[in-house]
Amino acid sequence: MTLRSLGFALFLAGSAMAAVDPVLLNLVMPEAKVLTGIQVDQSVASPFGQYVLSQMQPSDPGFQNFVAATGFNPTRDLRQVLVATGDTSANHDNVLVVGRGVFQPSQIAAAALVAGGTTTQYKGFAIITGPQQKSHGSLSFLDSSTVVLGDIAMVQGAIDRRTAGATFTGPLASTAQSVGSTNQAWFATATPLSDFLTGKLNGELGGVSQGNLLQSVTAASGGVIFGSTNITVTADAVTASSQNAQALVDVLKFVASMIQSHTTQGNPSTPGASLLDNATFTANGVIAHLSLVIPEQLAEQLFAPGAAKPRMKKLTPAAAQ
Repeated sequence: MTLRSLGFALFLAGSAMAAVDPVLLNLVMPEAKVLTGIQVDQSVASPFGQYVLSQMQPSDPGFQNFVAATGFNPTRDLRQVLVATGDTSANHDNVLVVGRGVFQPSQIAAAALVAGGTTTQYKGFAIITGPQQKSHGSLSFLDSSTVVLGDIAMVQGAIDRRTAGATFTGPLASTAQSVGSTNQAWFATATPLSDFLTGKLNGELGGVSQGNLLQSVTAASGGVIFGSTNITVTADAVTASSQNAQALVDVLKFVASMIQSHTTQGNPSTPGASLLDNATFTANGVIAHLSLVIPEQLAEQLFAPGAAKPRMKKLTPAAAQ
């Protein structure tokens, strides 16, 4: 067992969160800029969650060894996950993962020690660090149902907030509570989108990320609802002006049409060929809104092993016109 395996399971095993757990939210560092919420038990109960589980290989020896060594099965024992990211200009370790579930702390600690990990004490809590991970892969169980994971400084900070009875408040907390109560998978940011995308897009879209449009987006939020027949994706971006909101909507429409064009490659039977027909893009004052309804069966086709993936190419100035 490695802490990397456990962290990966905590971060990816879930795909929905219906409400923000206040215990987890209050462990978040006050300088957090991005929050992402996940609730595993609800996601695996959805048709799409059941499909995802069917694609896994529970009989895989590595997975079975992990479960046997730790007593932790992420598809069964994980309940909720909250991921908090700090200053996006800082190093990649500025991330804290907190989770709720059914854990066996002593068994997980023993497995980590057998694998070469170490345990240190901090304010009465054991911090487990995996072998060869130094301070970059640590976790601590605050009780049998709450775990925190990150670098040592992040884990210690969460312990400090737990012992001090801290409360995470402010605009990001309010947005997280709002979007988390109406969606399953959700995210909320309190930083311009340009912080994430500048330098990461190529071609004509690269100019968008480096221009003033994304810099005008001061906050964003969104989420996913896994229904019995459809999966609904929504997102809102708060911009500096109504003109910026409308411009962003126009860009989103353009990107959507480009994705659909390159996904289908002229083949109307390709999964996703009509995906964007039910998409809506609207501007309401300074807020740009996106809504996308994906039939559950289509989602399964798109995520099936070997399914055709969108192939994007750089756009020339002529193609963008």
